Amino acid sequence: MHTRKLGRTGLDVSAIGLGCVQLASSRTEVATAIVRRAVELGVTYFDVARVYGDAEIKLGLGLAGRRDNVVISTKTGARTRDDAWRQINESLERLRTGYVDNLHLHALHSKADMDRRLGSGGAIEALIEARDQGMTRHIGCTSHRSELLIEALDRFDFEVILVPMNLVEREPLDRLIPLCHERGVGVTIMKPLATGLLPAPLALKWLLNQSVASVVPGTTTLAELEENTAVGWQSLALTPKERFTTQEIRDKLEHVRCRICGLCHPCPQEIPIAITLGTDVVYDHYRTMGSEAFRAFPWSRERMERELETRPKKIAAIESCTRCGICEERCPYGLPVMDMLASMLPGMRDMVRIYEELTGVRSS
Repeated sequence: MHTRKLGRTGLDVSAIGLGCVQLASSRTEVATAIVRRAVELGVTYFDVARVYGDAEIKLGLGLAGRRDNVVISTKTGARTRDDAWRQINESLERLRTGYVDNLHLHALHSKADMDRRLGSGGAIEALIEARDQGMTRHIGCTSHRSELLIEALDRFDFEVILVPMNLVEREPLDRLIPLCHERGVGVTIMKPLATGLLPAPLALKWLLNQSVASVVPGTTTLAELEENTAVGWQSLALTPKERFTTQEIRDKLEHVRCRICGLCHPCPQEIPIAITLGTDVVYDHYRTMGSEAFRAFPWSRERMERELETRPKKIAAIESCTRCGICEERCPYGLPVMDMLASMLPGMRDMVRIYEELTGVRSS
């Protein structure tokens, strides 16, 4: 596996890491098997978060006896010092470790949010204390918006960032990544496959030709894991045909891929547009697998029950759309937002039906 330096942290990390949010979807024995196999395939960088259901628990179980050979990065989305301190301690307990290698301030989404978390009594105080006490070796931050990360790097000496980038979403290459290299900040990449829209081998290979330390695709199956990690063992030189194909893919998806920038908000009907279009992990499972494979997947009971609680509410919100068009007027990428949301409804309804059949529970 190709390895790279994680900025000035001095840590060596695998070029292909493992994004662990999808571990929460499957039963424990399946999730831990994926983690163990990832280590066997040369993965040394694992990206998880306190908010990812029980993913931290499963990651901790899967890494039992392997902790010294890997780099773990987790996240807290808390706003205040006290809430962040509680989450950090919970994460360490769930991960079965006395420390993490990196602790992210998770998902900065606005300047006001940044002010709260970086200000007096904000979450950053807990991260600093955790570093002082040896509970984390380094402090990082994440956001879906490059401009917020640029401002964050001007306000605090973050050592690692996590940002979306892929064949379609290339904004970080303009200013953010050059700034990170200037300051020795380790760059890690989420959404490398645009939540399942991109062909994994080519999309990952393209990313590893950029100035990044580690790319962290999620995975639901051992087959996906094998496919993703294989890229990290191969020659990374792009052929002329591959370069042409990457441009073709970008042209095709540029106006249908949500960048999760949130500029379409607020919606008068309170539809969570950005998170629905851009980072709905379970819907991505459905779209990628198809109905039959989705039903056969080894879902965890916890995940199914949570979906039966939350998915009908998301469906109802989308159904309430009045097609006022405000979201499309605000979208800087010209996305057909209203049609994109409506196109998700048949799949979401089928998902609910499948979960009801598997659990014997009727959704609310």
